[in-house]
Amino acid sequence: MIVDLHTHLLNADRHFAQPFWNDLDRCGIPRGEWRYTEEAYLAGTAAADRVVVFGLTARKTGWHGDNRYVADFVRRHPEKYIFFTSIDPLDPDYMDQLRHDHAQLGAKGLKIGPVYQGLPPTAPQYYRMFEYCQAHGLPVITHMATTFSSGVPLDYARPVHMDQVAADFPGVKFVLAHLGHPWSGECVAAVRHQPNLYADLSALYYRPWQFYQTMMTVQEYGIWDKVLFGSDFPATTTASSLEGIRGVNRVIEGTGLPPVNLDKIEEIIHRNALELLGIE
Repeated sequence: MIVDLHTHLLNADRHFAQPFWNDLDRCGIPRGEWRYTEEAYLAGTAAADRVVVFGLTARKTGWHGDNRYVADFVRRHPEKYIFFTSIDPLDPDYMDQLRHDHAQLGAKGLKIGPVYQGLPPTAPQYYRMFEYCQAHGLPVITHMATTFSSGVPLDYARPVHMDQVAADFPGVKFVLAHLGHPWSGECVAAVRHQPNLYADLSALYYRPWQFYQTMMTVQEYGIWDKVLFGSDFPATTTASSLEGIRGVNRVIEGTGLPPVNLDKIEEIIHRNALELLGIE
């Protein structure tokens, strides 16, 4: 079974404010990448057997994801898609939203993004959400990597902060998205250090040298069993991600550099992340 643990479902005309578009333009990212239909999303995730899907709510950086929109989509495709809610901790009613989305919309986990939402991972608002997740067995996926969105310190995306969070909430399984790039060494060290920390490798393969170096760090520290597959749609599709990560050694062809273990790559691809995170 292939589980794509990291995909976004947002409507470009409804769920983004101007700061989002300004940052895309400034960083040279085509706007069309984020203009896609539900049909395109279904096609882009067709190569996976199960898919975790979320929006992103981070008003400080122009993300206005709609959890009900995502939950409604999942209700129409329950055999494959799994809804994670995304809550902006700066909303006055953020805890009411979390309770509602879990109890009424059927959220199976929580997606946060400190570097988008404008608070460090150790902020009291996040800790209140983590307390709820710990009490109800909900895993948390957190963006822990650089981003094109501006206006929030990059320090909020440093994976090392999640070492403290994991120690404070040992009953919550946290997934550090994108293997913490460009701080992949921090990410690997934190994941190795804390038993309840995991990482996904979404949105990495299309930076071939960085991806190779990151996976060599995973290999050298021996944390293969804690790395999960994800695509980061719409940044890339499930199918192109599968092809890309299987080609991790292409960048070193003709050199004397050591290869990444491709058998371990296949284990990541076929790992049952849902079972591992207690979702099913």
